[in-house]
Amino acid sequence: MFSFNLKNKEVLDQIRSPAVYRFNLAQNLALLSNDPSTIRNFYQVQIPKYYRDTWLAMEGKDKFMGQYIQGQAFTYFGIIPMIVQGKVNLVASSGFTCKSDDKEIDDILNKIKEDAELQKKFIDGVYWESGIGDVLYRISYDKSLCNHPIIDVIEPQYFEVKYSHGMPQAYIIKKVSETKPNVELHEIHSKNEAGFYCIDYLFYVDGEKVAVDDEHLIKQCLEDMEMKKMPENKVLPFTDMMVVYKQNSTNNSKIYKGQRGVPDIQGLAGIEDALTESISDLIDAIRKGGVKEYVDEDLIPQDIQGNDMRLNHFNKTIIITKGSTTPGNGENLWQVTQGKINWEAYIRPIQTLMSTAINKAGLSPTTIGLTGLESINSSQESQDAREKPSMRTRAVCLDAWEKTLKELFNKYLQVQDYINGLTIIDYKDLINITFNEYTNPTLENVTNILVQQVNAGLKSKITAIKELNEGMSEEQAIGEYELIQAENQNMGALQPYVEGDVING
Repeated sequence: MFSFNLKNKEVLDQIRSPAVYRFNLAQNLALLSNDPSTIRNFYQVQIPKYYRDTWLAMEGKDKFMGQYIQGQAFTYFGIIPMIVQGKVNLVASSGFTCKSDDKEIDDILNKIKEDAELQKKFIDGVYWESGIGDVLYRISYDKSLCNHPIIDVIEPQYFEVKYSHGMPQAYIIKKVSETKPNVELHEIHSKNEAGFYCIDYLFYVDGEKVAVDDEHLIKQCLEDMEMKKMPENKVLPFTDMMVVYKQNSTNNSKIYKGQRGVPDIQGLAGIEDALTESISDLIDAIRKGGVKEYVDEDLIPQDIQGNDMRLNHFNKTIIITKGSTTPGNGENLWQVTQGKINWEAYIRPIQTLMSTAINKAGLSPTTIGLTGLESINSSQESQDAREKPSMRTRAVCLDAWEKTLKELFNKYLQVQDYINGLTIIDYKDLINITFNEYTNPTLENVTNILVQQVNAGLKSKITAIKELNEGMSEEQAIGEYELIQAENQNMGALQPYVEGDVING
């Protein structure tokens, strides 16, 4: 009945093309590195790899981050890494526990959470989902390493999803040779015609599949991958694949072919570029508006032969004057002035760009540790009002993560049953995930939470000291604990920490 003339179909194809996804993935990884040299290298050197896509041909030329002007300051602000880390703190930093009506199953699940380091892997998952758009968890078993299942977080650049009729049909996990990046081992997760879970392995060289009967090339690939033998293909008695694929739940629009997730920072590269340029301009203004010294030419030092030795101060502007001094008046021989800097002209666009980026990500400024951008005062009473946008984002995210963590636990238990030779059942109805209450991650809030956990016997004092002091080793934490003990006992006899003890009270 209706006839549409899609003259611009090629535009849609370009927007949804795999080349655009590859470009955005590479760009986001560069920006998330928070390293100016890496970012410069991407825009100046790496970006031409994507020029075959006509819509990307101009990306590098108009970017401040891709240019270099002699003497121009380059100060990368890093609003994108701040947003992603803010999302991680908002969603995952408070952690989760398993709480249901069955204490026995809860004890089992909470022990699995600790043994499998699921809290850390939950944080890693939120990081990749927020920054790149999706993340993959793999549940596997290697009896040469341990006697329980292993959960790995697969970074988005190392996996591919194959779809059929809009549904995932296979997950491909890629391992790249460290010495020859053109050699890859693909681990392919799928289901066979009988509906059982399969894992197959194939080598690829320069993007071309290596035939399974090409013994010579397979041997060369094994050497390049530093492997002794090819992994065996497997058919396992599961009706589901033992991987968990998580897409970003706050932005489900499918703008890429292949149905990959859309990150929270999608479209913020231009804001990041403009913010970096504005900050750099501010630094240049500070340089130009620095101290100036006006010096009479009679004061220019000379060497013993009477040759002029011009002043060359690195951090000042020296202006040589003639006849500007009054003989006998020493105060006028050397004058120092401070240049005027129009701060407001630079600060306003910087604040606007930061606010736009944070709002686009569905967060409030205080969530990522920025003050001065919110319109409500910073009293304790206004905390809830200031973080309302972030709380709405957190609620949406946790709803999706509850389902993901349930699925992760369920599949872990099923693999454990398979290892122990037990009947494989569905545990989903026994698993209940409860997320701990979010608090703004200030030092005071973190300290109060740790004190409560120690007093409740949920965490040792040594662990609390380590968590409060990022980067502190076990030995340093023990030393700090013993120092505190000594001070509390008025420098009396120490209570030495004995390895294996859990210090709670």
